[in-house]
Amino acid sequence: MAIEARELSKSFRINSKLPIPMSPSSKKAGQEGVSIERKVFDRISFTLDNGISCVVGPNGSGKTTLIRVLSTDIPPDSGSCTVMSYDLVKEKNHVRSIISTMFQGGSYFFDNQLTVGENIAFLSEVLELDKEKIRELMEVMGVNDYIGFKFGFLSHGNKKKMALIRAIALDRPVLLLDEPTSDLDFAARMAVRKILQDIGEKKTVLITTHEIEDIELCKKLLILYDAALKEYDRNSILKLANSFKVISIEKPNDNLGLEGYVLLSKSREQIRILVSNQEVEELIRKLQGYTQVVVGKPNISEIVIYISRLNNRSNW
Repeated sequence: MAIEARELSKSFRINSKLPIPMSPSSKKAGQEGVSIERKVFDRISFTLDNGISCVVGPNGSGKTTLIRVLSTDIPPDSGSCTVMSYDLVKEKNHVRSIISTMFQGGSYFFDNQLTVGENIAFLSEVLELDKEKIRELMEVMGVNDYIGFKFGFLSHGNKKKMALIRAIALDRPVLLLDEPTSDLDFAARMAVRKILQDIGEKKTVLITTHEIEDIELCKKLLILYDAALKEYDRNSILKLANSFKVISIEKPNDNLGLEGYVLLSKSREQIRILVSNQEVEELIRKLQGYTQVVVGKPNISEIVIYISRLNNRSNW
């Protein structure tokens, strides 16, 4: 197995301060320090081999933290993990030599004051990257025209493309990519998926994602939610995603009568609910009079929320 994790756990301790009301004796208010432990994942076990695997889950579920642990950026609290038979903690330098990572905002490998071309020349020298491979990837992703621009002037999307190009050009046997297709234009997303599909035939690739289209690439689908990690059948999730729509209602009132639907988010400005395809037309009729009702496709995180509530439908 390329990656084998057993009973892996990670938590963070959050320090906060709670207000203390004024008492007759002190005659002044104060603050009391409170330490809260949040379990990100708790005793999770999984194995990954060659091919593309996906970790999905809502925002804040721990996907990025899992990538950080597997990349040796931060240590696990307990449990064990090997990458290509190297121990994640005891042999982390060996692990780092065989993995390539891309985090969200991963452009910190580049110097904003240098041009794109100068960055490529420097990284190629230090990391022994194939310059021709980099140029080929830049052309495929549509950033070839920016070779003379200072890196700091690139858009967020183009910086992300360059970070992904660096990760792929390293040509390591294991790739750990945090949301590689988010914030990219349609053409770039399609190009990235094609590149990953080709790479997945001979390497181990783990990606995190919110995109339904990304999991079509996956050999293994893992859902991280409520500190637990479970494997799900990819085709079942895709079928489920095609069975629902997300309805967004702008500036809702308190008497909509939406009992029985899955609540995704709620605020004074907007309500988002998950509705089966068969219920969409009836609900739209019920919402006549609302001028701002939008019907769209769910993302994978919204399907995860639905799965978690199958036996606990939302009470309004």
